[in-house]
Formats: sequence, C-alpha cells, structure tokens
Amino acid sequence: MIFKYQTHSQQGFSLLELVCVMAIIGMLTAFAMPVYQTAQAKSQRQLAKVALLKSAQWLEQAAIAQGSYPGTLPDSVWQSPDLRYQLSVKSLGQTYVLSASPKGSQRADNCGVLTLDQSGLRGAQADTSSCWSK
Repeated sequence: MIFKYQTHSQQGFSLLELVCVMAIIGMLTAFAMPVYQTAQAKSQRQLAKVALLKSAQWLEQAAIAQGSYPGTLPDSVWQSPDLRYQLSVKSLGQTYVLSASPKGSQRADNCGVLTLDQSGLRGAQADTSSCWSK
C-alpha cells in the first residue's frame, strides 16, 4: 500500500504573525509620535517668528512713511494659513510690541508667547535664545 501525503499550502497569515506585526507597528508609533509632534511645534513656532519679523518690517516701512508706527496692521501682513498662533500688535506711536500667542495644540510648546519690539528685542516665556534660534 502506497500512502500519498497531501500537502496543503498555507495561505494568508496566522494570528500570531498578525499580532507580532501589530505590536511592532504600535512600538514604532509610540516612538515616532513625540518626535513628530516636537517637529510640528517647532515648525509652527518658526512660522510665527516669520510672521512677527514680516510684521516688524511692515511697521518700520509704515513709520518711515508716516512718522510713527500705525496701531493696526493690514490683513495681508497677518495672513499665514494654518498658523497656530494668535498675532497681535500694541503700538504707542513711537514704540510697538508684536506678540504671537500659541493657540490650540501649540499651547503645549514651552516657548509660550513670542514677542518682538521696535528695538528688535525678542522675548519668550521660556529661554529666549532657544526659542528664537534656528
């Protein structure tokens, strides 16, 4: 009597293989998310700094033309899509202070409110050098 062995080819994944892959994906996500969120916060902070510097430049040009700093800025200066900062200006004629206050998820950023005045003095709630550096 000759026995024939029937071979069955395995199709698909076993439950154990699937669980291992899901665990690996979970670990990678756990490590990658904080790095991604930090990079995103830094990117938003950079956009806010650019908006402050652009606004300061506009205020200086307006002061040259008018003799004093205007109390408001046109919307074209403030426009920055998806910026997670609220921009504001306080002008007293011969001085101004521009502020970028974090909103939404950006509030978790350690730098907090970024400021810039007419003398070029840069400020932040945390270490100014690290918040305003590249």
